[in-house]
This record gives sequence, C-alpha cells and structure tokens, in this order.
Amino acid sequence: MYELLTTDGRETGRNWKPSALRKEGWVPGVIYGKGTEPVHFKVPAMKLKKFLHHSGKVFEVEVTGYGKHLVNVQDIQWDHFGDTMIHVAFHKLQANQKTRVTVPIHWVGEAPGHKAGGVVNHAYNEIELYGLPKDIPEYYEVNVDTLEMNANFHLDELTPPAGCTFTDKDNPVIVSCHPPKKVEETTEEVTPEVIGEAPAASDEEKSAA
Repeated sequence: MYELLTTDGRETGRNWKPSALRKEGWVPGVIYGKGTEPVHFKVPAMKLKKFLHHSGKVFEVEVTGYGKHLVNVQDIQWDHFGDTMIHVAFHKLQANQKTRVTVPIHWVGEAPGHKAGGVVNHAYNEIELYGLPKDIPEYYEVNVDTLEMNANFHLDELTPPAGCTFTDKDNPVIVSCHPPKKVEETTEEVTPEVIGEAPAASDEEKSAA
C-alpha cells in the first residue's frame, strides 16, 4: 500500500558522526513520534533524493535492526546553497490514528476567465489535510474549469478527499481570476526643468559666434 524506503540503522560512534556520514555520501536522519524512542538512520543521498521526488506524502521507512515505520516528512535541512540535504526528520504515524499532512495542490482545467483575458492567481500551492494515513493523497487536485472573470474559489467551495477534512477554519480564497492591471500612459509633453540661470557667454564665445 505504501512506498518503502530502506535505510541503515545509525548507531553512535566516530564513524557515525553527521559530518563523517555526509562526506561519504550519506544523509543522517531520525524518526520520532509521541510516546516512542527516536530511531536514527542513514541513507544514501541520491537514493533519498530520488525517493522523495516520486513518493507520496505518507510512506514507510525500513531501518535495519529497527523494523518498518509509517511516516511523513517532518523536516529537511539543506546546506547554505540549498541543493544538498544534510539531515532529514520523519514523523512516525499510527495507521489507525488521524494526522495532519500538508500536500501540494495540482491545478487542472482552464478557467473561462483566463480564456477571456483574465489573470488566474493561485493564492495557495499546498493545503493541509486531516485524516488517516491511508486516506492522505499524494496531492490535492483543484479544477478551475468553472472559474469566471472576477470570481474566486473559497476553501468551503472545494471538496476534500474521501476520509479527509481541511484543517483551515478561516475559509480563505484559494484561487481567483481578475482582469490584468492596466498601466496608465501619458501623452503630455514634459518640458525639462531648468534649475538656476545659464551662465553668461564669455567675450571669446561671443566673438566666435
């Protein structure tokens, strides 16, 4: 049912220091949850990157010596360039307990307002859902085929995935469509402003003229 990421259990010791692991191409990580002891692991950086690129928001992690754990991503730390993972933290889930998970929004369809020349503004690119791990989708799809000019979709106009509810109680605008802003142009001629008086011509300049 869930995608599986296999990792190695990470113990203490000189060879297991985060800096040493990173130099060897590993990403150190931890799995933690309420009422459970943290489980430390290491995973090859490229393997982790590929897995997170195609996996859903909820998946299983198998740690050598510590079994399988149902998790979602809690936090990813990056280097100062923002392109290398240096640590990852997974939150342990219980299959029979509801949880909050943030998933990306996928926009589908073409808004009639956009066809009429309007600009579609996506106020949100992700949304938080509350439900059992098995009911949390990889992404949430929003269809804009009925979004007219000068219209918008509020959260309460959308239908959450089966078994899930939205957590935001403020009923925000998720997407809207409005005419493009016009830039006013002026045809009025502008006379350059002269500050002070021009210096008087010298006798040499007068004779040359």
